[in-house]
Amino acid sequence: MNKMITEQNISLDELVRKVKKPEMGAIVTFIGIVRNGESLKGMEIEIKDKRKAEKEIAQLKGEALEKFDVEAVEIVHRKGTLEACDNIVAVLVGAKHRKDAFRACEYLIDALRISEDIKLRDRYE
Repeated sequence: MNKMITEQNISLDELVRKVKKPEMGAIVTFIGIVRNGESLKGMEIEIKDKRKAEKEIAQLKGEALEKFDVEAVEIVHRKGTLEACDNIVAVLVGAKHRKDAFRACEYLIDALRISEDIKLRDRYE
C-alpha cells in the first residue's frame, strides 16, 4: 500500500511493516473509525483534489519528521462511502521513545482534521 488516499480498506499489518525499524522502541498508531449512532449510519469522504491532498499529507509527514524526534511516519486516508466500523484514517509514527511518537501522532491527527482537501460528511438514515 503506497497510496496515501485510497478507497480500499487500510492494511494495518502492511503499514506496521513499512514503519518498523530495529532502532525504534515504539510505534504509535491511531485508527479513526466510522462510529454508529442512533441515526448515523456511515460517512462520505470527499477528496476535492487527490494530488493536492496527497501533497498535503506528504508535507505533514515531513513536518512531523522535522519537528519531533521520530524515525518514520505513515498516513493513509480513505475516500468514498464508508459504513459503521470502517477505518477512516491510519496514522503510524515510529520513534526511539514513545513520548515522541505520541506527540507527533497527535500533531498529525489535529492537522488532518482541519485539512481543506479532505471533507468528511456524516450519513444519516
